[in-house]
Amino acid sequence: MNKTLIITVSPLNKEKRFQIVDFNGDFDKAGFTDIREQLNGAVKSFVGSKLVFDFTKLKFINSEGIGYLMEVHAHLVKDSKQLIIVGANSHVKDVFGTIGLSEIITLYPSLDAFLKA
Repeated sequence: MNKTLIITVSPLNKEKRFQIVDFNGDFDKAGFTDIREQLNGAVKSFVGSKLVFDFTKLKFINSEGIGYLMEVHAHLVKDSKQLIIVGANSHVKDVFGTIGLSEIITLYPSLDAFLKA
């Protein structure tokens, strides 16, 4: 069976203290099951200050994915770290806006915009 969500975790940028996790596919129940262990490991071992979730290739996110983002955000804030989301498509941005997630998690239109900020 093909995975519905694949993530790629980049090495930590030591100079600017950020790390990028690239998402490709659908962040739904099946997708989350596909990447749960890898993503949990990346979040728990993160030693920088900004963990960047690149959603450029993310097609869909459901409530389970949103709930996980809230958990990651809370975990990072507890350690004075920040979750950043870049490249969200219009569907994902609409979901974030509707539930107020864009008020607590910083969104950038692209990875390039984040890197220039």
